[in-house]
Amino acid sequence: MKTKKIVLIWDFDGPIGQVNSTLPYNFHFEQFEKEINNVRWLLEFLKEEKIKCCFAITGFSAEIGVYPYTFPELIQEIAANGHEVASHSWKHEWIPLFTEDQINKSLKRSKKALEQSIAKEGFVTGFVPPHNRPMTWWQKGAFSLGDRGLFPFFTMGNMEALLQLLVKNKYQWVRISYKNLFTKFRLTKKNITGRIYNHKGIFVLENHYNGFDDQVIQHILTTNYETYTVSAHPFMLSLANKKESKETFLNFIAKLKHSGQSIEFISPSDYISSINVIK
Repeated sequence: MKTKKIVLIWDFDGPIGQVNSTLPYNFHFEQFEKEINNVRWLLEFLKEEKIKCCFAITGFSAEIGVYPYTFPELIQEIAANGHEVASHSWKHEWIPLFTEDQINKSLKRSKKALEQSIAKEGFVTGFVPPHNRPMTWWQKGAFSLGDRGLFPFFTMGNMEALLQLLVKNKYQWVRISYKNLFTKFRLTKKNITGRIYNHKGIFVLENHYNGFDDQVIQHILTTNYETYTVSAHPFMLSLANKKESKETFLNFIAKLKHSGQSIEFISPSDYISSINVIK
């Protein structure tokens, strides 16, 4: 049996992301350090288990500033531990509602800030859109009213526009979520952890699974796909009885580790590099 490759991505929002992604005025300062402490715990645990993954981080968090609002030293530590650092935008923008110029600046500045924090130019090559938006991709037959900024009235409300900006800013991969009509009406079988493929010069990590519950464990152990993309938020490790809780995560790792199957955790960039070597 071939080795199953798991691409694990943590959406590390940071304070700016927490403020911009929670319900209006639902503010709790203590959650900032709770998320950071969870990341520190993760780094130790991942080191013990020899697991490499990817942290998608808001660029604002890498800027020079005041802890815990910014934490460039922690980002440097993440990279020093061998994990990939990807952009999660600059301030966790809801992409469909912003102009093309604004998103272009977000992609550019977040990449620059993250790379400066780890002193590695060209290191940040991946992008994880905040809120998984846009979910509309006209060219693929996917449309989502939840984007709020609806294409064609909002240019960035279409995935194709985002992909073009990513290529322009020298990103190599992006994690996205969308459902075309065939998937929505269950006319085609869905791989819950998605697939990875090249689309016009950028690798797309399509339709990842969020969380570590038994459904994704059984999916990994009973299927034989090339890759399995799984994502979670560090802050959610603190919440009990959730798909992303610490207990669920530890169970996920333990069951895969003791499954008797050949399983490897690999970062998106390392996987893409392995494909290019084979070619």
